[in-house]
Amino acid sequence: MRIQHNIAALNSYRNLTGNNNAVAKNLEKLSSGYRINRAGDDAAGLAISEKMRAQITGLNTAQKNAQDGVSLVQTAEGALTEVHSMLNRMVELADQSANGTYDNEVDRANLQKEIASLKDEINRIADSTNFNGINLLDGSLSAAKLDVKSASINGNPITPTVNAATGTTSAFAVKAGVNGTKQTLTVEYADESGTLHEVEVEYTSGNSVAANDTAILGALQKSELASVFDITSDKGGNFTLTSKVGGENGAKLTGISTTDTTASDVVKAGAVTKGKNETVTLTNGAQNIAAGDTIVLNGKTYEFVANTSSKPKTEGATAIVVGVDDDATIANLNTALENAGVKATKAGANLVLSATKDGAALTLQIGDTSEDFNQMNVSVGDMHTAALGIADIDISTQAGAKAAVDKIKSAINSVSSTRGDLGAIQNRLEHTINNLSVTAENMTAAESRIRDVDMANEMMAYTKNNILVQSSQAMLAQANQLPQGVLQLLQ
Repeated sequence: MRIQHNIAALNSYRNLTGNNNAVAKNLEKLSSGYRINRAGDDAAGLAISEKMRAQITGLNTAQKNAQDGVSLVQTAEGALTEVHSMLNRMVELADQSANGTYDNEVDRANLQKEIASLKDEINRIADSTNFNGINLLDGSLSAAKLDVKSASINGNPITPTVNAATGTTSAFAVKAGVNGTKQTLTVEYADESGTLHEVEVEYTSGNSVAANDTAILGALQKSELASVFDITSDKGGNFTLTSKVGGENGAKLTGISTTDTTASDVVKAGAVTKGKNETVTLTNGAQNIAAGDTIVLNGKTYEFVANTSSKPKTEGATAIVVGVDDDATIANLNTALENAGVKATKAGANLVLSATKDGAALTLQIGDTSEDFNQMNVSVGDMHTAALGIADIDISTQAGAKAAVDKIKSAINSVSSTRGDLGAIQNRLEHTINNLSVTAENMTAAESRIRDVDMANEMMAYTKNNILVQSSQAMLAQANQLPQGVLQLLQ
């Protein structure tokens, strides 16, 4: 018999400590509702669930973004409802003035006063309609658009050839650096709106051009610059940054430097090549344009007519007078296309249409990642009377009233097309919201299975461990009595 070491008591104490810890964890899980409260509970499960939580948060925020987008679209479309009403009233007034029963100039002058007032109100709506301070109908959201559905030149159908926009490219070169040292690359660039940015990227330099190239390329592709540029290199120290926003005013490099001082030009900026806007080529379009030829551009039909007194055969089409030669005809076409932000030029035997306005569409973030497919562009055209082609209508004369009817109907078609586009965007956003909601729900269920505690199962474990604690306490008390048996030997 021993009294210096009570092995039975030590064993009971060890089990009591373990049972107390188990009960503490049971209580923690039951009180928090989580199976994983710290990394030690389930390291792999914690990492997976935190990644899921980030995705769920992004999905829920994307839903809110899409809902805000619906509200923005509804605001613009609601304003255009009134523009439509006013245009319909203007058609009524123009038809009324075109009637020969109004010989009194005063009558038509009074009708023109209402026309002028309605035009002022259309312009006011175009200037004032905004969502959270963002103007919607003043043309600031009119992206460069070249959607040529069909064309007929010299009586022959022409298949439009789309020449995609190219992005602005910026070059820089690197040389060998100090091997294995941490360096910082500072990149300065201007985005498509001209705003300047500065990004610092850390990399481990190499003592050869190829090694330094690989290190810098890897660091750049993991940085925020990868969301602005497509970054490539030739593995020989020559880098190219291509703006992801196409067109003449894409993002471009404005400066670059490094903390590596191995040489004065370890990193050196190169040339910046301006991108090109999208164009559409109509082969043989600049030859022998004749009356009756048409171009359907951005939802509007432009029809060539023999003279100013001729009317288009296509209802609602904009008339373009055929000139004495191709140059004169193209000049007349450009006058009509000016408000649409499109310019026609003659390139050899072809007619080339190009956008004159830079894209400025509003971008909605409707997904949980930064990929292009999770972003949606919302474009709304200029709704001023000048853009609609009705700024100069005058119904104070019968001839002017007749001419105004066609112009107003063309404006109605433009507004109808814009409202149709907005309606399609709204429907798409509503489907997006539904999809995001389902995805977030399923991701939450998956995260819950990993992170949340099964209360019934945990209560069973708590009950078991609580009983074991009481039992181990009782056994510890009994074990502490065992050494007293030694006293019987002293009697």
